[in-house]
Amino acid sequence: MKLNRNIALLVAAMAGIGTGAAVATAAETTTPAATTAEPAGGDHHHWRDHHGMLVGMTLRAARQLNLTAEQQANIKTLLSTARTQQKAAKAAAQGGPVDLTVLASPGDPNYAAALQSAKTLATTRIQRESELQGQIYNVLTAEQKTQLPTVLASMKAKAAQRRAAWQQKHTSGSSDSG
Repeated sequence: MKLNRNIALLVAAMAGIGTGAAVATAAETTTPAATTAEPAGGDHHHWRDHHGMLVGMTLRAARQLNLTAEQQANIKTLLSTARTQQKAAKAAAQGGPVDLTVLASPGDPNYAAALQSAKTLATTRIQRESELQGQIYNVLTAEQKTQLPTVLASMKAKAAQRRAAWQQKHTSGSSDSG
């Protein structure tokens, strides 16, 4: 039972650090790339959000809230500040990246330390993201904050539709070949 919980925590930590990225390299590459607010047709602005789920979801929802130029500039500043702080924290970090080969082997003598390191990295990342998400939320007007749950519900519904379409496509394909 304890092993299942540890594996679940590890998977959550790895998923949060970056899709397709090894934890060993994620500690070096989780710094967000340059963030820009470039117009892309109409009054939509797209940020290159190389952030975790919390911040990424908030940024995608904010695109749909008709932000003013001042709000967009404030968000851009928040993201830039967060990026600078992440770089500084990374430079001051002790111990280095987590070794996935150690985490894959519970019998390894370094397993407990590697697991604790992965947990710590995940906790720190989530804390940092939630603080940034709150700062972005505070840039919104009262009306935009009221609209946010509706926008998020719409995004959730669209994601569910895409997931259902994907599942239907892939389950029908596997039953035909079997």
